[in-house]
Amino acid sequence: MRAAIIALASFCIGAQAEAGAWPREKGTTFLSFSHVATTGTTTLLTPDFQINNYTSVFAEHGLTDKLTIGLNAGVGGDDDYSVEAGYVFARYPVWSDDSGHRVAAEIGFGLIEDEPDGRQNRVIPGLSWGYGFESRWGGGWAGIEASADYRIQTGDTAWKADVTLGLKPTYNWMLILQFQNGLYPDAEPLVRLAPSIVRKLGARTHVQFGAIAGLVGDDSVGGKVAVWLSF
Repeated sequence: MRAAIIALASFCIGAQAEAGAWPREKGTTFLSFSHVATTGTTTLLTPDFQINNYTSVFAEHGLTDKLTIGLNAGVGGDDDYSVEAGYVFARYPVWSDDSGHRVAAEIGFGLIEDEPDGRQNRVIPGLSWGYGFESRWGGGWAGIEASADYRIQTGDTAWKADVTLGLKPTYNWMLILQFQNGLYPDAEPLVRLAPSIVRKLGARTHVQFGAIAGLVGDDSVGGKVAVWLSF
């Protein structure tokens, strides 16, 4: 259960529009406020099942044409366990080609606090690959975002890799399919399926509704709602 809740802290931000390998345009900012709630499928049949909640904020800003800086922070847990996590990061493109492939490197520094480990410093290097394409159903993108979350005080490392496929069939709608993969200390590997739809509400606002289902190492099911702001 503890690993599943910590995984929410890592997975909650997945599938942001044009995130990962694409730098944010210079002078522009993206904000996301999201909430995820999950529970184990086996406990849904019992009268005392617990809901795991995680509320987060994600922000990134195009500092230059290539350098993107940002913040990822949130708090969550259930009746028996809680976690607070956050880090700041910088992302920079390192390779691209004329066919649309691109790769970016990222480094993050932050804190995570939970029981029994207490407060720990984090160093989070990452690497992202992205590819934009056109199809008969509209424009789309594919991406892989991989990172290692090293906890300095305990020496533990949490690994994660999100595989995302996105499609924009109309001007107002986006469809996102994501496989979230994680390997956390003292836990089995986790694989989650996280499909979502995104609706454009105005020039600067989108709302995202998603579902979450554990496939490997996790029997949780749940949902996500998020608001995206761009300016």
